[in-house]
Amino acid sequence: MEQDKKISLTKIYQAPIETVWKAITERKQLKEWYFDFSEDFKLEIGNTFEWYGGEPGGKQWLHRGKMVEIIENKRLIHTWEYPGYTGISTITWELKAIDEKTTELYFTHDFTIPFEPNEEALRRESFLAGWEYILNIGWPEYLNKIQLKKNI
Repeated sequence: MEQDKKISLTKIYQAPIETVWKAITERKQLKEWYFDFSEDFKLEIGNTFEWYGGEPGGKQWLHRGKMVEIIENKRLIHTWEYPGYTGISTITWELKAIDEKTTELYFTHDFTIPFEPNEEALRRESFLAGWEYILNIGWPEYLNKIQLKKNI
């Protein structure tokens, strides 16, 4: 597999693995830091779900995903596509407890069939910038917020 067809990021978060797992698998929490998934978002192999996302004030893209693998507190894999456009990718969230309060995330966005090359928003560079923001800023801020609530 060509490296340019994949985005891989490894991050360490100061939160227990159970907290991190819930943040990537519970619809209510996902809405706080990621996307507002439709009510059909369920942790069941084969489950298909949808959500909208895009730049604030810009085009909101319909996304569709399908659950591929779910291993509690360890791995979540789902597809990612845009109905009406070519391309499909696979998202992998792999978790590893470093200790009781620290979790390592190995994240991969694999462009199995590349998205529309003429759509700037669907280019690899746009995804890389989005994931860098989400995994380095948005998600850590959310995890810190919920950790503070637990300590109060």
